[in-house]
Amino acid sequence: MPGSIPRFVTVSLAAIAAGVTTALVFVLRAGGEGATNWPANWELRSSDNGVLFQLLQDVTAGRPLDWSFSPQVYVFPELPISALAFAVAGGDLYRYYLFVAVLNNVLLFLALYLVVRLLFRGEWLARASLAFLPLVALPLVGTTWLFSYHLAPTYYFGMYLLLVAVPAVFLVRTPWARAMLGAAIVLTAASNPLALVFAFPAFAAVLVLHANRSGWRSLGRPALLAGGILVATFLVRLVLSPLQGASPLAYVNGEIFAGRLANFPPYVEALWADVPTRVVLVIAALAALAVLAGAVVATVTLLRRRGETRELLVAVWFGLVPLGGLAGTAVLFITHTLYLWPVLVLPLVLVLLPLPPRWAPRALAIGVVGTLVLALFSGLPGTLGHPERYFGFRNDETRCLDESLPAGSEIGYATFSDARRLALPSARGIRLIPLKTDGSQAGWLANLDYLRADTGRFFFVNERGDEPAIDGGFITGTFGEPDQRLDCGDGRSIWLYTDDAKLDAIGAHFGTRDR
Repeated sequence: MPGSIPRFVTVSLAAIAAGVTTALVFVLRAGGEGATNWPANWELRSSDNGVLFQLLQDVTAGRPLDWSFSPQVYVFPELPISALAFAVAGGDLYRYYLFVAVLNNVLLFLALYLVVRLLFRGEWLARASLAFLPLVALPLVGTTWLFSYHLAPTYYFGMYLLLVAVPAVFLVRTPWARAMLGAAIVLTAASNPLALVFAFPAFAAVLVLHANRSGWRSLGRPALLAGGILVATFLVRLVLSPLQGASPLAYVNGEIFAGRLANFPPYVEALWADVPTRVVLVIAALAALAVLAGAVVATVTLLRRRGETRELLVAVWFGLVPLGGLAGTAVLFITHTLYLWPVLVLPLVLVLLPLPPRWAPRALAIGVVGTLVLALFSGLPGTLGHPERYFGFRNDETRCLDESLPAGSEIGYATFSDARRLALPSARGIRLIPLKTDGSQAGWLANLDYLRADTGRFFFVNERGDEPAIDGGFITGTFGEPDQRLDCGDGRSIWLYTDDAKLDAIGAHFGTRDR
């Protein structure tokens, strides 16, 4: 149409708007006080969040990259996203988390737009934007981190993106587009094997219904495509397996499963204690049931050989992913509170997708106004005046390390839970090598070369940490009494060694190269 704006331009502008909105939400929350400030209280505090930032620091510093991750190895899409965010942020920790949040949400918006564009007729941008709104509105609600998982570097983001984008692989018509999407899904599933657990029940149902509707011979092409993706995923995972800190099968264990289930009641109780969170959880549970009901209706319609096949199969996929995926984790004995984003957040996105096109623009306008009202209730514009509550924020332990340690004592030891969260915000560039409670190497989400590369001069002993402190008996029994004990308050202290003989003993025990 003459004079109309090219679709590429409008989609690009919408994606930029999604990114800018995400940045505003992040900064708004970062200026808050107390538990609502998840950028400071979760992004900076959780050791898991800083893994890829630390890896990229190692890359730029030229350190050996003997990294060991978890069953999730974060190679794709998390590592490219983090690398871009790291570069744009100029290596600044605080801006890095901000840019990761922006990039994550932009990718989720584009995935939603792609599926809407391939599936529906008309108002694609409005429908995708409407479905995207919960991804910027929910981080403004309550105090739970669950509503912000999709904005973090390593909280299963690849799985979230995959679950949204999978239908596009089977809806696109051009071979090159299908190949590109298929390759992205292979890399994502190989890096995030949990995605296969959430995807399998829904995908199996879709294949069976497709065969029933169109005949078993019609399964040839989609089955070949799906089989190729699975085989390629397995092969890529074999290549990536040296990076895993534990096998994905390591947690298929009844005893571990029982412990995880025992964590659910206190977790839900904590969520329920916050009134705004409680309201959203009720709505989210209803949304999960609604999309499941939609999948049931779509299944019945397909069995009766009525309706548009593509739309109905996608409805089955999206309807079964949340609760079907949760059931899949239960069958494998791996259910965890960290796996609830697809169960309680994704349905709030999915339930908005089938809105009739003529209603989408008006619903989008209402949603935008509602999000602005929510932002006002969240403290806008007051919190925007306090960037120091996040940018440049250091917790008390990091401040103690920075202010108490003498020059030349910037390398030490701490537990896994403390090492990264205390070291990354350090103003002095303090580095902490992660150890287990018994003093052995912590091989989870860590560069194993740290222990071999440098001799630490102190142990950070934290009796109030997320895991038991490094055993004092091990420290003194192996290296002797520390030459100084620097108090950091509340059961936290620095055990500093300056005697050359004791430092040689530390280096010899850990086999460091610099001794």
